[in-house]
Amino acid sequence: MLPGCSCGGRAGPRAVLLPLDAYGHGLLRAVPNDGCRARGPAKRRGWSFVQERMSYDTFFTMKRLIERSRSVGEVLRWVTQNPGKVSASHYPIALHKLGQLLQQQQQQQQGPAALSGDSRGPGAVLEQPEFQTLCQAIISGCPKFDNFSIVNCLYAAAALGLPGESPLVRVLEEESRSRLGRFNQKDVSMVFSSVMRLHPSSPHPLVESCLSSLERHLEKERHPQTLFLLLSYYRLRAQALQGHPASDQQLINNRKILRLVRHTLGQVSAMREHELALLDEMLALCAQEANNKALEAIFSSQLFYENRQERFIRSMAEWLPRKAENLTPYTMALIAKYVARHRLREPRLLDTIASFLLKRGEQLDSKVIQKLVFPFSRMNYRPSNHGELFPKLEAILEQKAGSSPLATVNILMSMFQLSHFPQAVLHQVFSPAFITNVMSSPYALIVRRYLSLLDAAVELEFRDYSGPRLDPRYRVLMFEHALTADEANRKYSYKGLVAEALRQLVGEECYRQDEVLPPGYCTDFLLWINRSGTVLPLSRVPAASKAPPAPAAASPAAVSLRSSVLALTSDLQDFAPFAPETPGSPPAPRENNLAGRFLSTLCPAPGGPCYQPPADYYCGLSKESSLESQGSSTLSSPSECLSAPPASTPDCSPRGSATLFQFPIGKILEEEAGVACPPREHGCFQGDQAPEEAEGRSPPPAEDACPPPSPCRPSPTRGPGEGPPAAEEIQRVVLSVNDKWHYCQNSDILVGSRAMRDRHLRLLGYCLVQLPYTELEKVSGIEEAKHYLRQKLRELRF
Repeated sequence: MLPGCSCGGRAGPRAVLLPLDAYGHGLLRAVPNDGCRARGPAKRRGWSFVQERMSYDTFFTMKRLIERSRSVGEVLRWVTQNPGKVSASHYPIALHKLGQLLQQQQQQQQGPAALSGDSRGPGAVLEQPEFQTLCQAIISGCPKFDNFSIVNCLYAAAALGLPGESPLVRVLEEESRSRLGRFNQKDVSMVFSSVMRLHPSSPHPLVESCLSSLERHLEKERHPQTLFLLLSYYRLRAQALQGHPASDQQLINNRKILRLVRHTLGQVSAMREHELALLDEMLALCAQEANNKALEAIFSSQLFYENRQERFIRSMAEWLPRKAENLTPYTMALIAKYVARHRLREPRLLDTIASFLLKRGEQLDSKVIQKLVFPFSRMNYRPSNHGELFPKLEAILEQKAGSSPLATVNILMSMFQLSHFPQAVLHQVFSPAFITNVMSSPYALIVRRYLSLLDAAVELEFRDYSGPRLDPRYRVLMFEHALTADEANRKYSYKGLVAEALRQLVGEECYRQDEVLPPGYCTDFLLWINRSGTVLPLSRVPAASKAPPAPAAASPAAVSLRSSVLALTSDLQDFAPFAPETPGSPPAPRENNLAGRFLSTLCPAPGGPCYQPPADYYCGLSKESSLESQGSSTLSSPSECLSAPPASTPDCSPRGSATLFQFPIGKILEEEAGVACPPREHGCFQGDQAPEEAEGRSPPPAEDACPPPSPCRPSPTRGPGEGPPAAEEIQRVVLSVNDKWHYCQNSDILVGSRAMRDRHLRLLGYCLVQLPYTELEKVSGIEEAKHYLRQKLRELRF
């Protein structure tokens, strides 16, 4: 029978002392249910790391009493008043519990007690006699402690916040230094972390001793705190060497940082804000020493891909041109993918990608080319060598158009967003052979949507094209709902604030939210305003709502442009998101009417149905195949913001209004300014173009040419006794809420897809009013938002 055993001859359960866990939030792991049972009934050993023999029940009873203590004094009493029942492993448990209790007290005293100065920090604990007794017991028994107790006592003292000059810390550090050769990798990691926290600003001899061991076995290190402390140490060393000329020490230090960064990205699954900032700084410092393999490892990291490292990208733009020739297409595609995802508009970096593409384009596959081209359209940036690059891409696409149809269409979409239209490639893309090949492929659905948008862009912007066009029976809406990025970030958008202010300003019946307009552009808010400045309800439109005829002196080019756009809008009229409804008539299924009208207009020859609703084609689309999905904008589920219009649709003019806020915008502006409005100009309604969209946008039509009518203009509805009303021009106004993710990072330039959408809506006759987030973030409350919208509407000329 073992001495000190209280089981009276029976084989009692043996306790297993668990090591302290410095890798989680607490120092101790949870005790398993069978962790106190003996593994075998034969041979039993004593506690080799405890000087005096004690029963297992005594050890775990004291451990539970310390862990369940609710005050600092209670912990100190259990430890100091029971010296015979306290082992070496109880001391780090007590120090850790003291740190937890002090942290809880500080959080509770952040109110009035903290303002009055009544706080109990580590300084107050040091002054208590019981804590001095605890420290003296650790100091006196330190040489007899095992390695586990030494390391964890030092770690708990650092977590408690004790000063590095205290006697307890000095004794533990000296004992750790003498035993450093007998510590394992985990012990060295904990000692290094503890010393770095105890001496953050001054170098300590123990740090250098631990550093050599950690560098030899860096690939075995798994502790995130140790990895980031190592980065902090290397940053201090780099700052010390920064004032000196370039030397071998700086090169060695940068290579050590690069090795550590690669290991950290492979081991850490999540980071906090200050850790991300430290990683960004270290990447910018060391990445110029990276070769192709190191860059591939960095950009392949999921943690790196999900977080924006702007400082690293800015430094990378300086040295990447010198290393671009040594990079593989796969690595360059990873860089392009990262830059496009985070909308980092670095001209030098983008020009480097363009030069790489110009030199190696003929050797690359179409799928790689589309990844290298996408950042240009995403950032709405024409490379400096676009005069050579775009013809080279045209020649490549002519040869490889049929090898990967989806990649070909994606490259064409990127070039269209940059207002470049390759005519020879369009001949192939719209050819019957290409269409037949696409329709029999698994990705026919998404390609059909892109071809429809490309066909509309050709009609609107590429006036010199005379080749084949997309067959009308294959035309569908590009999108029939808001993009995934807008839906996912709706709670961060200013659209809700604008919607509420607009509802109070003009009424719910006088605007549409998230309206999809042909050829598939989702608009934030759509309003109809007549020449007198009255906001009209969307369910009832004045009878003669057609654009005035063009002047007789119009130029032939303007007349040709108008006639072509009129032809396009007549084709796209059947894609209108809302069709005119005759009051009193029961609503018929829209799909049937739409298919019939579309068939009679575009397919006079007999045959099967040439048009099917876009919803039939959307259900199986893959987000990864979409061009929008390569950034933050992807296909998404339909928005639930649209609801069926109510039966009664009151007029928003003052004559037919029963609501306080439903009256003409002109009257709002007069009352707001307190003075008479300046005389309105006659003619078409045109809004001022926002400065952030000046780049990559086609010039507006000539003033002598009337803008084309809206594709969504409903037919006039008149009663049997009504005569022809006076001709009235109605302007379709789109309020565009441009949130932060609609711009390039730290820039006022819209992303390419958003800029092309605005171009096309203007060419279709819509007047765009830009509401950038930089202005909306200064608005506070509904009243200020209403005042802001009044100011925006004041700038419009009717």
